[in-house]
Amino acid sequence: MSNTLNVAVAMATYNGGRFLEAQLRSILDQTRLPEEIVISDDGSTDDTLAIAQSFRAEAKRKGIRFSVVIHKGHSGVSVNFSHAVSKTRSDLVALCDQDDVWLPNKLEILSGVLEPDPSLLMVHSDAELVDDSGKPLGMTVLESLRITGGERHNLVTGHGIKALVRRNLVTGSTSMIRRDLVARAGVIPSGWLHDEWWALVAATTDSLVLNPHTLGLYRQHDDNQVGANRSGWERLMERFAEPQTEFRKRHRERHKGLQGYVKSPHWSGTEEARSLIDGRLRHYQWQSTLPASRMARIPAILGRVAAGEYFRYRRGVFDALRDLMQPPE
Repeated sequence: MSNTLNVAVAMATYNGGRFLEAQLRSILDQTRLPEEIVISDDGSTDDTLAIAQSFRAEAKRKGIRFSVVIHKGHSGVSVNFSHAVSKTRSDLVALCDQDDVWLPNKLEILSGVLEPDPSLLMVHSDAELVDDSGKPLGMTVLESLRITGGERHNLVTGHGIKALVRRNLVTGSTSMIRRDLVARAGVIPSGWLHDEWWALVAATTDSLVLNPHTLGLYRQHDDNQVGANRSGWERLMERFAEPQTEFRKRHRERHKGLQGYVKSPHWSGTEEARSLIDGRLRHYQWQSTLPASRMARIPAILGRVAAGEYFRYRRGVFDALRDLMQPPE
């Protein structure tokens, strides 16, 4: 059966020559080839561009439009991905990191989710974590995020807003979007990455879904611009040691953009999504009023735990303890 929608691969590169060949090879070996590959480079100074251009002839032989566009200066990962997507012409766009490796059926599976259901704007999947040599690290991306059974259920069943209002669980390089999503989402607000913003916008209309299959190798190395979250005791201590002033500043910036989106002409979300986002904004506004004294915080935090807010808008007991333990400055 032939595909009725065209598929593009949008790749963002920046000094990625070390791993780029393996990634491009995995794209050209897909069981469902894309109609186009667009590479947006953010000012690489290594051999990234030369390696990319070396695949042009093979792509052309396979009937794939192949283009490389270059930024002036270094713009950052979100701007680079937005630029790559803006240069595509296909209906569906797979987001692609420069240093991963895709399993052969990735494009076939993800396009097979979006193609028959026009209501869906984004599908994401899982990937196996590997080191810089490709050796498995013993967990997937979602496992490294310690996804809960409830979060997984909500994402798989298309109720992702219930999960994403608490925290981001969508990794761009595991995802495919319907090109319309970018226009609906508008300009990515300050403090947000492209993938988490597009995922949240899709989730507000129940248009995000998780295909839980592992469809790629997600490489972890020292040069990752955005890597999988570290887990374990070290990361836990880092979060508990973050000053409240820094925590509040970061979320204030993010929530300014989120609040602006809810009030903007771009908003088309469900009443449930609006209610959850409004509740999140109110919760973080309350959080910003917690006193400096840890002892004085306890009654207020316990009250919000009992009311279910920490489980509805954040990560439950973990974030309650973080609010208790974080130093004021």
